[in-house]
Amino acid sequence: MNKRWVCWLAVLALLGGCDKKSAGPAPGESQVAAQVNEGEISVHQVEALLQLQPALGARLGEQAPARALDSLIEQELAAQAAVQAGLDRRPKTLQALALARREVLARAYQDQLAEKATLPDTGAVERYYDAHPELFSQRRQYLLEETVVQVPKTDVDAWLRKVEATGSVEELQAWLAQEQTPRKSRRFAQWAEGLPLDLLPRLARLKHGQSLALRRPDSMYILTVIKTEDAPVLLGQATPAIQSVLTAQRRQEAVREGMVRLREQAKITRFMPQAASGAASAAGGLAEGGKASAPASAASD
Repeated sequence: MNKRWVCWLAVLALLGGCDKKSAGPAPGESQVAAQVNEGEISVHQVEALLQLQPALGARLGEQAPARALDSLIEQELAAQAAVQAGLDRRPKTLQALALARREVLARAYQDQLAEKATLPDTGAVERYYDAHPELFSQRRQYLLEETVVQVPKTDVDAWLRKVEATGSVEELQAWLAQEQTPRKSRRFAQWAEGLPLDLLPRLARLKHGQSLALRRPDSMYILTVIKTEDAPVLLGQATPAIQSVLTAQRRQEAVREGMVRLREQAKITRFMPQAASGAASAAGGLAEGGKASAPASAASD
């Protein structure tokens, strides 16, 4: 099944099936937004779809509700046709509905866990600000040269040491040309918050012309600092972005701790071998995914 078909099945699961007549608005639902044959779409469902797709509202403005309703009408028509064709009784469809229902319920529970996370206080914000000078008090814009070099695996360690010992982009490029190794280079400018957080402290320590090198499976990745421009951000300016980052981190931690408690209390018997990645990573898979990123909105220029 393709992703769109699975999404439609998820909608069918949430609406409780299209072969049932609506007996009037459910508790908490507002008025009907559209009648589609024997089925109904409520304003509440339109609003829920817009909350799930905030980019739609940002892009279309006042036209977003109408576009969302059109989308729900198409889904309702397709779902009704699927029921009439008996597709809702197919094993694959039933499996997809069960998976969709489980995911929706799991997300609802994890959202409830996340809502219990405490908000960061002033002290936490200040500690984060002080711990990341490269993002705030010593924030910079970097002009970087990125070079990807094909290097034999046996030579990578020696190349890493050589690259990081060079003191200028001219010296680095002259050495690479001498080695006659296939490479690609480009220059680009980037603010500190747009760079990977694991690399930023290392870049911040480099002087103009110095490089850092990273090992890749079949190549070496080099970043050379061409020049920088200081653009510090004061604590007051950074506070909203820091609060956002810390809140996301605390919500993720609340979900992780809640799922650990559920596992400790549950009786689980496996009949399939456990994946090499371990169960802990799977537990967080439905959480508010992704690692916390740098507060890109810390300042506007």
